[in-house]
Parts: sequence; structure tokens; C-alpha cells
Amino acid sequence: MRRFLAIVSLVACICSMQANVPLRYRLSGTAGTMMKGSIIDDWIGNRPILGGEIAVEFMPTGRLEGLQWYNNASVGLAFNYLNLTNDEVLGHAFAPYVYLNIPLVRLPHFIFGLRPGVGVSFVNKTYQNTVPADLLWQSSSIQYPIANGAIGSVTNAYFAEAIYMEFPIEKGWSITASYGWYHISNGSTKQPNSGYNMFNGAIGVTYFPTEDSYQAPEKKVPKGLYEGKRWDVEMSFSGGFRQTYYRDQQTVGVGSFSVAAHYRPWSIFKIGGGVDIFYDGYYRSICDEFAVPDSRLQPPITYFSKTYLASSNIANCFRIGVSLQPEFVLGNFSAGLHVGFYVVDPVKNLEPYAAVQENGGKPLERGIFYRYDMLQAGVVQDGWLYTRLMLKYRCTDSFFVQLGMKSHLMKAEFFDLGVGVCL
Repeated sequence: MRRFLAIVSLVACICSMQANVPLRYRLSGTAGTMMKGSIIDDWIGNRPILGGEIAVEFMPTGRLEGLQWYNNASVGLAFNYLNLTNDEVLGHAFAPYVYLNIPLVRLPHFIFGLRPGVGVSFVNKTYQNTVPADLLWQSSSIQYPIANGAIGSVTNAYFAEAIYMEFPIEKGWSITASYGWYHISNGSTKQPNSGYNMFNGAIGVTYFPTEDSYQAPEKKVPKGLYEGKRWDVEMSFSGGFRQTYYRDQQTVGVGSFSVAAHYRPWSIFKIGGGVDIFYDGYYRSICDEFAVPDSRLQPPITYFSKTYLASSNIANCFRIGVSLQPEFVLGNFSAGLHVGFYVVDPVKNLEPYAAVQENGGKPLERGIFYRYDMLQAGVVQDGWLYTRLMLKYRCTDSFFVQLGMKSHLMKAEFFDLGVGVCL
């Protein structure tokens, strides 16, 4: 880790010298808690989450004009270490990530703002390396204290969404504090994957060696492909894959098709709505070639008795929803959290399995909106509400690429990568 940090710091300094970008440095200590209910509570240790973070911030110089419309936000590169409360089962995490430091209130002795970030996290404890070999993939193997039933892969996505305060104390030096939500997950690409949801706080110091000579750039109208456009209509296709249950070890295809219209009232923000069509191969293969015979289950589905499907029907794989789509724009980049609900969902009345079984195998009767019980009859269900975290980059005036993560509340369903056009 020391060598890696040294190499990254050297690269950052070289980039800074080449581009003549002033740097700020931040060092902080972290303490927090694991969100109960997101993983089995017995896995959580008796001590808080502890760790630290080192970060390098590239101060705005006017070259990225979009940053000036976020009150001269700076771009940061951070390296975060976390001890996840339980060395034997949860272990440790290391996460390099990029973030924006967005001041909302800027006074001589007080700064308040937002610090959204995204990156990659690496953990040293997973299901595969904590369960005894003779119990691997068995029904009892996921129970505490045998194994880590929350994470199935070493490499995961990392999301950091925090608010921060900064207190300048003398030239170049500041005390900083932050608090926010942090998430580690692989988006169900490798099971098990309940993921880690954490609420962490941090206190540290920031040093800006060239503060005396630094002058923030004047605010300019950003020049980009979005400039001058109030309305846009987008159409996108995306695809990916996921696993549903750790004992099946099967991967299925997923995808989405979306059409949306957005209005841009300000240069940095647009809002709109759209129609989303989702495909999930799990709801077909569950009774097909990936079926695992089990005398406990009638008809045979998989070891994960979540959805009561009496036969394989491709129509069960498609769901249609409508969503509200706020997005923040930074040059040719945009990022947003889409929130939607299903208007067509053929499996909502077939979950959870035990409830349908108790109903004599007949589908339940639910409307579009119903009680979202994350753990009904011992099985996590999807519910009527979905969210999509979207990152987009406009390559040309009419073409963009996107990366999304679809979830149901705190439960990630899948990652998907796609392309889109602006009509």
C-alpha cells in the first residue's frame, strides 16, 4: 500500500507540474457505523468503523469552466482505508476514488459544502476466503460466524456522498470535518452481495501551500456540447450481467432501454422524466437450465426461493417503469439519481415465494403501490420503487456513453453499461 500511495502521489505531482495546477492536501481520520439491516447484525463487530484518508485536490484554474458554475469546485483524488469492525469476517477495505469539493457557503472563516465521489474499493475478506472449504456453497455456510455473507468479490464499486465543513485557521491551513453515506458493493455481479452501507464522519486538516499566490478564476459561461440547449430528448440502450444467489453460481444477462426528455433551467442542472424498460434473465432461467433440483421446493426453481414461478416465461423478464430524472451537468459530463416506479411488473405478485405458496400457488393481489417490505417472509423482495445512479459523457452533439447502477432502496440489482443518442 505504501508503494502504491507513493506512486500515485508522484504521478499527481508530475501532472500538477506539467499542467501548472495548484494542489491542496487533506489528511483525516475516520470513524463510523455500519448500517444495521443492510447486513446481518451479528457480523458487525463491537467497535466502530475506523480508518483514515489522504487526498489531493486540484484547484480550479479556469481550464474546466464547468467547475466555476459550481462555485469554483475543486476535483479531488482520495485514498480511503477502513477497518470494518470485524477483522476475521468483514476485514479491511481500501478505496481510491475521485470527488468534487463543492462549496455552498464560503465565508472568511467558514466553508460549508458537498463532497460527492465515486471510485473502486478493494476488500480482503469475502465469502470465498472466509468459509471453510468443506462448507463452501452449502446452505449453512453463509451464517455467522462461519463466513462473510455480505461481499462476494475483492473488487467493488465505492460511493462516497458527504457534507463537509472547513475552518481556515491561518494561511494555507484549515481544519475540516465531514459526515456522510458510504457504500461498497459489486452490483450483484458476484454473489453474495448485500454490500456495506456506512455512515462515517471524519476530522482532519487541509494544507494549501500556494494559497497566498492563488487567485480563483472569474466565473464564465461554460462552453460544451450542452451549451445553449434548454430541451433534449434521449434514447439509450445498456446491458450487463448479475448473479442472484451465491449457491447457484450462475450469471444471467440484464439490460435496459430508456427514452427520456429533460429541461435545463440552469447551466449546471437539468430535470426531466422518462420511460424505462428493464430485462432480467433471472426470471426466465430460474425454472430453466439453471434450475437446481431441491425436494423442498415445488416446482423446482433455485436454491433461492424468492419468486414463485411455475414455468419459464420470457414475459416475466420484462418490467416497465416511469422515472423522475434530475441530473447535474459538468461540461460534457452529467450525473444523476433517477427515481421511478413500475407500471408493469409481472413478478410483483409472485414474491415472496413463501407468501404465494401459502396462497395455494395463486398470485397475490397488489396494485402499483404497495408496502415495501425489504424482508418479508425472510426473503428480500424488490418492491415497486427503483432508483438508478447514472453517469453520462457526451462524446458528440448527438451521442453519449453511460454507466448505471439500478437498485431497490439500499439493495443493488445490477450495473449496466450502454450508449445513447440525443434526438
